[in-house]
Amino acid sequence: MDKLVSVNDLKAGNHNAYEVLFLQWYAPLCDYAYGIVCNADESEDIVQKMFCKLWDQREIINIHTSVKSYLYRIVHNDCINKVKQKKNREEHDQYLGFISNSVVEDTSHQLLYNELKKRVETAIESLPPRCREVFKLSRFSYLSYVEIAEKLSISSATVEKQISKALQVLRNDLKDYLIILTVFLMIIK
Repeated sequence: MDKLVSVNDLKAGNHNAYEVLFLQWYAPLCDYAYGIVCNADESEDIVQKMFCKLWDQREIINIHTSVKSYLYRIVHNDCINKVKQKKNREEHDQYLGFISNSVVEDTSHQLLYNELKKRVETAIESLPPRCREVFKLSRFSYLSYVEIAEKLSISSATVEKQISKALQVLRNDLKDYLIILTVFLMIIK
């Protein structure tokens, strides 16, 4: 069935080929993604992002299998990454809860924690306005790149660039506080 769409037509930027591909595979891919991530909104985000990336990178794609297999493999990998990301976020939130509870018990730990927290907040506030907004939506509101792009009416690629820029600035601004963080973590253990 995917023979209706020629990879060469897609590479050439044929909108009709892309539309046929989208209409043919969007719903089945969303169903497949839902089976992995168990969330309808996340499933749609993953598939939409995959189709956007497919169009953006159409000139360089190399499909050695069927188009169907290629699309399902991309969605599968993105779903697995989303599940891992969600698990890491949950572990991170649990760890922060543990640290917060541990820190409150000791005044010296509280001072160290407050200093580090204040420095992180200052570094985030020093980001350019759009970069800061994108970063906060990603890290504190846990929005996906697609959700942020839609909310701010920008492309997913712009979101990705802004997050990358924010992380680079934060790494640079907080490099001197790595020692404090290391000491802090050793103290609370």
